[in-house]
Amino acid sequence: MRILFLNQYFPPDPAPTGILLQQLAAALQAQGHTVDFVAARQSYHAGQGKGGRMKREIKALATLLWDGLLRPRADVVISASSPPCLLLVATLLALRHRARAFHWIMDLYPEIAVALGEVPSGILSKTVAAAMGWCYRKCEKVIVLDQDMAECLRSYGIEAEIIRPWIFEENAPSLATAGIPQAPWTWIYSGNLGRGHEWQTLLQAQALLEQQSPDLRLLFQGGGPQWRAAQQYASQLGLRHCEFHPYVERDALRESLLRCHCCVVTQLPAVKGMLWPSKLGLLLTLPRPLLWVGPRDGSTARELATRPYTGAFAPGQAAEIADWLWALSRQAPQFAAGDLCDASAQRCDALAAWSVLIAPSHIK
Repeated sequence: MRILFLNQYFPPDPAPTGILLQQLAAALQAQGHTVDFVAARQSYHAGQGKGGRMKREIKALATLLWDGLLRPRADVVISASSPPCLLLVATLLALRHRARAFHWIMDLYPEIAVALGEVPSGILSKTVAAAMGWCYRKCEKVIVLDQDMAECLRSYGIEAEIIRPWIFEENAPSLATAGIPQAPWTWIYSGNLGRGHEWQTLLQAQALLEQQSPDLRLLFQGGGPQWRAAQQYASQLGLRHCEFHPYVERDALRESLLRCHCCVVTQLPAVKGMLWPSKLGLLLTLPRPLLWVGPRDGSTARELATRPYTGAFAPGQAAEIADWLWALSRQAPQFAAGDLCDASAQRCDALAAWSVLIAPSHIK
């Protein structure tokens, strides 16, 4: 079976979606399938926070369509959701190749663009939504990341399959190698600071903490469209113990997180079910307290409710977050192996689920 993968980026570019699809391709290739990749020939980090986003993404879609048409006939087309509306291209290619189509939604478009005010709710967005709905129904299966996203897809008459992104092998942690964080006590937001992520509440909480103690530090590690705005707001608040560092290399990410005392994941309530914060996958495997700032009525908050040393708060609850962090900084959290997600098992389960969807005859 020949399988064609479509995504805006593939390795050696460090975009996480490209790495996931490459690892899925390697697993399918090990089963005897032939795999092929079509990317947009763009750089993930070069595009973060840059202007002319629509022009860049239209160019990416055109490149993916043209290169996909030139590829040998495929039996299966697998697409992710970067750039937005990639499914439109994937569906055309699947029809051209007379191939089965599978779509893995990382971000739900155009819904997320409308929710964030990037695209007005009107004729254009409704037309795109109708076109996406047609494409969803052409797919053999649509794959989503959590129950909230699956619920959103039901408005299109689609019953989606839930397969969560797995942890890259080199990032799989263990309690034995976790170590003890050194002073100062640090809470960290690591990764892309995108338009769908909350960050103002974090800075407001840090301002309150700095009134209580000079020993607590907030670290932002990464980049993204909201990076400069967050730096400016930190300066306006007069924060003295808030630092902004660039992305770290992928093989150094786990160690950088383990040097901190608490990890942070955020999401704006307006985009519930339209994205799943991919950084959460790795953080669930780490023996570190976890702070969730986002919708408290969604599947992520429900999942985190059973995890020890985990706080879930809504955006705007800066005072409550500061109190929780202050109390946490006076503790010495102890995790057992059963408290953490098993990265290896989760990866095996996810790859097996994909194999069943794409080539059930190969599963014994």
